[in-house]
Amino acid sequence: MLVLSQGCDASVLLDDSEVFASEKNSGPNSNSIRGFEVIDEIKSKLEEACPETVSCADILALAARGSTILSGGPSWELPLGRRDATQASLGG
Repeated sequence: MLVLSQGCDASVLLDDSEVFASEKNSGPNSNSIRGFEVIDEIKSKLEEACPETVSCADILALAARGSTILSGGPSWELPLGRRDATQASLGG
C-alpha cells in the first residue's frame, strides 16, 4: 500500500525509486492508466509560460474533469491550488 506524504495528489505520476514502488507501475494500474506523456507535455508548456505555478496534481484534476465533460458527463466547479510532493512512503 502506498501511503503519501506531503499531500501529493499526483502520486500516480511519480516513478519507482529505491525507496518505494510507484502507483504508475502497480498491478491495478497496469494497462489501465495511459497518457503520461500528455501530462508531461502539458506541464512542460505550462512551465515555460509560468514557471513553478501549476502543479501536476491540478493538471490531472483538470484533465479528468475535461474528459468527463467531453464524453457527455457532468461539469463541476474545481478548486485549484494542489501541490506536488516529491516523495512517497510505503509505510502504513
